Amino acid sequence: MAESSLRDKKKIATRKALAEAAFTLAIERGVDGFVVEDIVSKAGYSRRTFANYFSCKEEAIANSLSLDDYFQPEGPFEFSPKDHTPLGTIEIFIRRSFTINKLKRLNQLISLSQTHPALRLYVTGALKEMQDFAVSGISEEYGSDYPEEYYPILIGAVFGALLPVLDERFDVNLPDGEEQSETSNEFNDYMDTVFTHLRKGFN
Repeated sequence: MAESSLRDKKKIATRKALAEAAFTLAIERGVDGFVVEDIVSKAGYSRRTFANYFSCKEEAIANSLSLDDYFQPEGPFEFSPKDHTPLGTIEIFIRRSFTINKLKRLNQLISLSQTHPALRLYVTGALKEMQDFAVSGISEEYGSDYPEEYYPILIGAVFGALLPVLDERFDVNLPDGEEQSETSNEFNDYMDTVFTHLRKGFN
């Protein structure tokens, strides 16, 4: 049992290392500026190992979106969903989990995918997986307290509000890492507006 657990952890670590190497190369050189051999060389694995996890470099780049990372709040966090509505729970998790680095990663991936159709396919799939993960988590917490269709509609509305900022259709600057900076306030103000509107429709 312990052996199996260790093996699984190693697989996860290998997958993350390859995906992170692919993402770093994409940022440094552009999607067309490197090949799979560059990824495995940077990550310290073989071409065969890469093939065990990914079919192409675009899939590896998109997999640098880690579901565990994005839905794991930063720092100590005591929270009971039963004290909040599903919308309140989603708001708390987004505000605590979507840190500056994570938001920047999403923005960079979406930006890269806009000019590379092959990558766009995988990034869209990764975002859909993230959305499905959120639907599964919130519906598991609240179950039959709300209609079954409520959860995907809620999560779809939240993601629909975030994506225009991440793909830069809305002129809202992402936080720059400095506390109480103008860009941090701008993004927080946008999030306040989003959840104010959503609360009017999701009680």
